[in-house]
Amino acid sequence: MNAPTPTQKQRAYQGLKNYLILACYLWVVFASFVLYSTVILSEHRIPFAPHRFALVNALVLAKVILIAQRFVGEWLNEMPLIYTTLLKSVAFAVLLGCLKIIEETLRGLYRGLSYNESILVAVGGGTLTGALVFMAILAVVLIPFFAFTELGSVLGEEKLKILLFTPRRAAGR
Repeated sequence: MNAPTPTQKQRAYQGLKNYLILACYLWVVFASFVLYSTVILSEHRIPFAPHRFALVNALVLAKVILIAQRFVGEWLNEMPLIYTTLLKSVAFAVLLGCLKIIEETLRGLYRGLSYNESILVAVGGGTLTGALVFMAILAVVLIPFFAFTELGSVLGEEKLKILLFTPRRAAGR
């Protein structure tokens, strides 16, 4: 027997809930990056405090991820969950890394830097290695998100909630 089709209101609620969960997750990740950068730079007496960008980036990139997930092919569903999780983590890290480079380039242009200067600032402080390291860290950080997403799609959201938020003895009944 098929499950009833959710109403438009239920789909909107679920979409908003997914968006807020992802945005909060990304905000914690980006705020951690900013905090770490602040600590490192303060050791060299360099002021650094763009904490507000962590929240803005999280809100924007959460929406980008949710939209992009709709375009990910069904062929991923044929793979074992570990491969799907890792592939999505890497693919979305590259997507988010490229968007970050574009954002930093536009910010540099807005500040009056030339295009070449803006790109140098945007790409990991001027190096390709910096940009690749940023994307690699993002890929690792996205693994738990996509692991939970994939497990939820296979087990069902309710079963996943029970497994995660119910004491083990009660969940086993």
